[in-house]
Amino acid sequence: MLSSLAASAGLPLLNHLLHGAPWARQRLLAWAGHTVSIKLFPLRLTLTVTAAGTFAAAEADAAPDAHIELSPVQAARLAMKDPAAFRNVVIDGDAQFAATLGSIFRELDWDAEADMARVVGDVAAHRLVHSARSLHAWQRHAMDSAQQSLVEYATEERPLLAKRRHIATFIDDVDAVRDDTARLEKRLQLFAARRNVN
Repeated sequence: MLSSLAASAGLPLLNHLLHGAPWARQRLLAWAGHTVSIKLFPLRLTLTVTAAGTFAAAEADAAPDAHIELSPVQAARLAMKDPAAFRNVVIDGDAQFAATLGSIFRELDWDAEADMARVVGDVAAHRLVHSARSLHAWQRHAMDSAQQSLVEYATEERPLLAKRRHIATFIDDVDAVRDDTARLEKRLQLFAARRNVN
């Protein structure tokens, strides 16, 4: 049930993006007949590359050649063109097919503003996309500020973490003690050797 819902919603969107990217369809032509399973929790979409360089719903018994797994948060970050979002996407299976899919999905660009302009008009589409990007930037800024405040609290207010300069000083002190100990050991060995000679 969920898979058919995912296919009916996700497949047209994916093919819409591919129709706007002839370079991506050209790359997919070499993989016609290959199947990929895309898991976007809780949905799973199994697609086959067509002879036209697009995707079609795979046969029910088709064994995927590659697997792609991502969370809804990662999907949203990818839609907002966050380059760091692709780091945690799991892509495996046929190495060359998976690499091709990964590069296509990484470079595939959705002009959301142009698509929305057809429905709500140019001005409204521009404002909606601008608002979404502003919200994303605000969330990132808020997350960075919270992280910085937490680190500052843990090092300054309630010293749970050591400061870098203190760690560096400690490491230098340990190195100095190690070197001094090694020199002392050498002196003791020389002293013992001289005593045995006499």
